[in-house]
Amino acid sequence: MAESVRVTKILVVDDNPDNVELGRVVVESGGYTAVTAADGVEALERVKESPPDLILLDVMMPRLDGLGVLQALRENPATAQIPVIMLTAKAAVADRVQGLQLGADDYVPKPFDAAELLARIQTLLRRSEKLRYLNPLMGVLGDWFSARGIERLSRELEVAREIQMSLLPKVPPPTHGVELGGVLYSSETVSGDFYDFLTMPDGSLGISVGDVSGKGIPAALLMIMVRTLFRVTASDGDAPAHVLSRINRYLCRDIPPSMFVTMFFCLLGADGQLVYGDAGHVKPILLRPGQPPQTLEAEGMILGALEDAEFDERRIQLGKGDLLALYTDGVVESVGADGRMLGMEGFCALLEANRQKRPQAIAEAVAAEIKKSPGPLRDDLTLLVLQA
Repeated sequence: MAESVRVTKILVVDDNPDNVELGRVVVESGGYTAVTAADGVEALERVKESPPDLILLDVMMPRLDGLGVLQALRENPATAQIPVIMLTAKAAVADRVQGLQLGADDYVPKPFDAAELLARIQTLLRRSEKLRYLNPLMGVLGDWFSARGIERLSRELEVAREIQMSLLPKVPPPTHGVELGGVLYSSETVSGDFYDFLTMPDGSLGISVGDVSGKGIPAALLMIMVRTLFRVTASDGDAPAHVLSRINRYLCRDIPPSMFVTMFFCLLGADGQLVYGDAGHVKPILLRPGQPPQTLEAEGMILGALEDAEFDERRIQLGKGDLLALYTDGVVESVGADGRMLGMEGFCALLEANRQKRPQAIAEAVAAEIKKSPGPLRDDLTLLVLQA
């Protein structure tokens, strides 16, 4: 019997007929079979009829846009692993960021270069092909593989966890009239969160909190890379906006387009002034005696998405009795026993209920309350508390 030849099928989705035709030509020039859809609803119908090996997906479309299609694909276990390349307008930065957050594997700005698009398609297909062959292989190996391979993986993950925890810095003693406390708990064996402290040449204290997209081993590896970049880049005492800009340029060159990092970085001066920059991170909360909670606002997009991204820089004077909380989204997005998300309001209430304690005790008390929820943590949890 003649061996059947597997045909690689790529779905091209765009409401512009000219773009569909151009995408079809690029796909077929690579030796692949092209199928097309004119909008998001039709695209999901095509996927349901016969799942493609890869999807070229426009963002702006009638009935259902590309982001809606991507979300539907990722929420369905049967289609969650289909590689997706988003086709976005060159200026539509928000669409790119949202697409990456929803699980896009890559993005290509329009109008696209045919050779570049084909190269991106080939790279993604090679990566998904390896996974396609790995899963059946693991099934054939069965219990033998599970008994030895998983045991070895478990041991190595525990060692990796110990290494990660050893990289976390000790919370410094009170400095410039401010006392600090901090905790980090991973939702898995290894974490994609981190925090760090650096003493600068001028005596100011650099403080950073970061969160890598995703969880598990890929996030942990990228976390170590980002922490190292931060230490090298920030050690000269440059302004936060400049440090974030340099880290972003490095990451744009070195990390997969489907991953990104958020970070808050500030410098605490001898006069109690805090100079800070924000790269798409959750906003720190400032509690002042007798005042409602406020957030520290600064403009800046996630790291690793756009090489020429710009970062805002702000400053604030810390006064006696002020309490500042730096954290990752695993704190406010944690879910309690009642099934409700903690949110900013619940987080502020926990901080207020514990603010008479010292910073380390505050951080531990808040984390302990979050960890009372049934089941494991849904996301890594990091909290730093500064108290003037």
